[in-house]
This record gives sequence, structure tokens and C-alpha cells, in this order.
Amino acid sequence: AHPLMGYTCEDFAKKWPQGKMKTEYSEGNKKTSMGDSRWYTKVRPTKGHKLHMTKGRKLAGPYTWHVKDEETKATKAAVQQFWEAPYFLNQTHLNRYEAWDAFEFWFSMPDGGAMAHADSYQEMTISAQFSGVKRWRMMMYPNLTTVLDSFDDFDTGIYPTGRWQPEYEFDVGPGQCVVFPPCYIHETWSDPKINKQCAAATTFQFNIPFPAGYIRNFLPRLSSSHMTANEDSMTVWAPYAFLEPKVRKPTLVQQESDKQATAKFEAVDTDKDGKITEAEMVEYFTKNPKGKWGMKCDYRWLKYIKDPKVKQEVALERGTYRGGDTLAWHDINEDGVATLEEMKQTFWQFNVLLSRQNELMAVKKQKKKPIEKVKSIEEKYVKEYLCDQQQETKCPVADHIRGKKLKSAAKVFWFKSEL
Repeated sequence: AHPLMGYTCEDFAKKWPQGKMKTEYSEGNKKTSMGDSRWYTKVRPTKGHKLHMTKGRKLAGPYTWHVKDEETKATKAAVQQFWEAPYFLNQTHLNRYEAWDAFEFWFSMPDGGAMAHADSYQEMTISAQFSGVKRWRMMMYPNLTTVLDSFDDFDTGIYPTGRWQPEYEFDVGPGQCVVFPPCYIHETWSDPKINKQCAAATTFQFNIPFPAGYIRNFLPRLSSSHMTANEDSMTVWAPYAFLEPKVRKPTLVQQESDKQATAKFEAVDTDKDGKITEAEMVEYFTKNPKGKWGMKCDYRWLKYIKDPKVKQEVALERGTYRGGDTLAWHDINEDGVATLEEMKQTFWQFNVLLSRQNELMAVKKQKKKPIEKVKSIEEKYVKEYLCDQQQETKCPVADHIRGKKLKSAAKVFWFKSEL
């Protein structure tokens, strides 16, 4: 069992009274001392919303303890002595060390929880319960075809849009966890009928496998979310799409895009059978001089590893999983191999969306952010690369874009300053 299994909020407070937590849903998310017993003995009413599971009642404000990046080295080290990754993450250095270095804790009083929101992490996320029972509702990010429909996807932002339509509802109790991908919208609640005291949970990410197939499949909608507006996600995703370490200048000439795809395909398909297997992709990133950049790591926790052998094992894991994840990006039909035709499609998709991203980002950096320029960009891409590909004689999405009544793009969530 995990060393912290069964720990209540009071147990955490007594074990690490020096800790400093965020008081969620308070002005400025002010800090609260772990040693102050009021946070786990008295309810702190905050905002409510009728679409949350509390049906509009004021939510008991939760607390988050960001041990990973907001605590002193001494406190973080003290907590890490009691930290263990789940058994299914202990098989690789990449996941074990990431979980050990990047965890945070969530504490919720009865009738507490979190409003619907999407996180900003690039990796898969795990939330594990130590005590109490947390109820979850989740849904995939809504299908947006234009940044003009983007919305505040942080706390409560989705509620007024009419897009909050949870697909799943379930309880997570002690010893259980939930795993979800980037940009998945979720809300939580500690039902007071079940929970009689403050409940404790932990949240952390793991590195491998990277959700490459998921991101490529939902790339059009994710490209209109905060993941591209404020998180520079296209830079993270480009190496999987283009098999290159840095983002290249995109092209809107399909023949050029196909040429790029063909060159990479031929470099990886070593047996020349017209199919790229996972073994060939792994070999490219671990043995081919042109692909060995895939073994490079820049994780924060690498500084704690002193053994050269372990560092070599970490690099090999990175390259090996880079191969499998990159194959997943290009294996559109999920048959275990990537064909040249599939790679041409994935290269073309990323070239188009990266070109659009660059044009929109140029507007985002302008002070006035002219709305007509944004409409022009979005209308162009929708007409040329969405409606034309679907062979539609009419393009209602383009009409929708043109009909948007906005004075400035600064009012659109995607164009607001970094959060």
C-alpha cells in the first residue's frame, strides 16, 4: 500500500505543518498554512454554480498543495520520502521519477470540490484518492472549428457556453485513481452524504506513453483551445508530427508537404516494404544519427540522477517510447503500422494547422488585434482546408465566422493575454 494511503487532511497537517497551500477560489489564491487546523475543521464557503454537481450551492473551497514547484527544497524532500508512484508506473525511470517529482495534493471538505475546467498539462494525468470519496464528471473538449468560438476553459468558464455536457460520472475512493488525457474537462465534488470529514487526494503526470494518437485525432479542436493559445503546444507536438527536434516552417503547398512526408518515411522504412513498424520507428530514434535527438531529455528531475548507467537507461527509454508514440501519431487506422499515405495525411494536417496557428499568433501579438483579420484567416482555412476537403458546395462554418459580431479579437478568449 502507498505510505500515504488512508491519510486524512488532519494527518497531512500534523505531518507537515510547515507546508503552504493555495486557498482555491479565494482572491489571489492566498496561501494557507498546513499547521492551521481551521482549514480542515471549518467549511470555507466560496462560489457556486447551478451546473455544478452542488446545484448552485456555495462550494466548500478546496486547498491545493503544490509540493512539486511551490515548496522549499527541504519540505519537498521530506514529503518525497513518503511518496511512491503507483505500481504500474514503476516499470520505467521516466514515469517513476516524473511522478516522484511532479505531484500535488488536493484537500476537500464535505460539499467541496472543483468547478469544471481543463488542465494545461501536455502529459496524461492521474488523480489518486488517499481518503474520502470524490465524485467526478468529465467530457471531451467540445468540437470547435474556429478560435472565434473559444471560451474560458478554466474554472466555471464552460458553464455559460451551453457546451457542458458531461459524458461520464463516477466515484473514486481510497486506493482508486482516475487517468485522463490533456485538455479533458472535469469537475469534482465531495458528497457530504458520503464524506464526513476533509478528504485527501493527489494529482500527478506521467511521461510515457505520450498521448500522441489522441492529440493527432483531436488536433483541429485542440488547436482552438488554450493549449495552443497559451501553452505553446504546437512546439511540443511538432516533433511527433514532423519527426524533427524543432518546429519547421510549415508549407501550404501539398506537394511540398508530401515530399517532406516521403523523405521521412523512406528514412524510417529500412526494409522498404512500404510499412513502418514500431521496431523501425524505435530504431530510427535510438540508432539512426538523424533521429537520435529523440533520446535527449530535459526533465527537471534529471539533476537528481548521478549514476551514468541510469542516465543512459533514461535516454534509451525516451528514444524507445518516442518511437512508439510517433508511430501512434501517424498510424491513422490503428493497425500497428504507418503507411506512406497515412504519413502524407498527418504531415499535411499539421502543416495546415501550424500555418493557421502562426497567422493567428501574429494577430495575438498585436496590440489592437483586428477582428476582421482574424475572420479572414479563419474563413480562408475553413473554406480551403475543411469544406473543400469534405467536398461541400456550401460552407456553413465560414458563414458562421463571417456572422460573428465582435469589435476586437481581444474579446475572444484565445487572444487574451497569457494566463
